Amino acid sequence: MAEAAAQLEEYFVTEDCIACDACCNDFPDIFVMNAEHTRAIAKEKSPVGKFNPWDIVTVCPVDAIKLVNLPMPAKPEGEKKVEAAPAETDNSDWERRWAAVRDRLEPQWERMKRYGMASSIDEEKDRYIVRFDMPAKVPNHRLKFKWGLPDDMPEYKAAVEIHGGNVKIRAKLEDEKVKKLCGWVNSFPEGFLRELNFPVPIKSHRLNYDPETRILEVVLEKAQPERQAA
Repeated sequence: MAEAAAQLEEYFVTEDCIACDACCNDFPDIFVMNAEHTRAIAKEKSPVGKFNPWDIVTVCPVDAIKLVNLPMPAKPEGEKKVEAAPAETDNSDWERRWAAVRDRLEPQWERMKRYGMASSIDEEKDRYIVRFDMPAKVPNHRLKFKWGLPDDMPEYKAAVEIHGGNVKIRAKLEDEKVKKLCGWVNSFPEGFLRELNFPVPIKSHRLNYDPETRILEVVLEKAQPERQAA
């Protein structure tokens, strides 16, 4: 007798999607961006037990991912990962400080910064200028206070990859202590990737970062078309 087919989980991405790529990066077997890169879609079902559905639905910063064909399992309680080393300085009042902010809602704009979605593009005669409003605050979580992590977000390291008119801009958090929090807080990846396509080739780039405004400016110089011989 043939074995019964494995039960599959079916996910759906609602119109609330902001095209941040988070689900596509973390679960590429399930999600892919549409052709216009305006919305993620669930391309495949996932075998039950391969992933925790809570990990899948909470990777989205705007709660746009839904499990549609099966009930969600009970939400995991407590932390099961190995905790980071305790704070080096006196942190005895961390529980009081955590209690004072635990019910505050984080602005969605701050979440979008962590996915590189708080950005703008300006075109000038010889260049494009891409500006990112970089994350300003480490998101609140019980372990942030227990570990004595800072409120201000450390700087990200940025890199640019150019292939003709295709440009990939990556930014990654390098502070090892703060990075430990990424596995615990929803919508807190270690970095982001933005892929942009321009109608003209790009010949070079320059990075400018202002630590006071936390604006990362990526200047992309256009390649000048070759003049034809008379």
